[in-house]
Amino acid sequence: PTFVDMDAPDHMNQRGMVEPLFTPEHVKKLQPYIQKTVDDLLTAMKKKGCSAGPVDLVKEFALPVPSYIIYTILGVPFNDLEYLTNQNAIRTNGSSTAREASAANQELLDYLASLVDKRLEEPKDDLISKLCTEQVKPGNIEKADAVQIAFLLLVAGNATLVNMIR
Repeated sequence: PTFVDMDAPDHMNQRGMVEPLFTPEHVKKLQPYIQKTVDDLLTAMKKKGCSAGPVDLVKEFALPVPSYIIYTILGVPFNDLEYLTNQNAIRTNGSSTAREASAANQELLDYLASLVDKRLEEPKDDLISKLCTEQVKPGNIEKADAVQIAFLLLVAGNATLVNMIR
């Protein structure tokens, strides 16, 4: 289970593992990246134009913005952003079958498990590495817990802007 499903003190313990990366000071450091992400997506939408029909604001903007930002915080390589964004869309868009949504859910979990393995071997400056070096390696949590925390943040990080625009 993720910390959302836990009672105190377990909830506060796991939440405390990731909370420092969501302080105003840390988020402010991400502001240039966030602005560039927004600008690049808006530029791409403008370039594409409406000649082929209306633009799907959720698909072209609302889904990628929070996805790319939370993936950056987690430490997802840039080349994987579109793939993960598509998997998350399949998982949440409501038009997929239950089997497709479940498969996409498993794809995300498998991907994150693989990323946790990589960060255990070669840490970087990201949230998954922080969980691996400060929590998994010392034995405070299991690898599966790190995967679940990353998955929760991925899912929660994607839901906000998308639901606001819908």
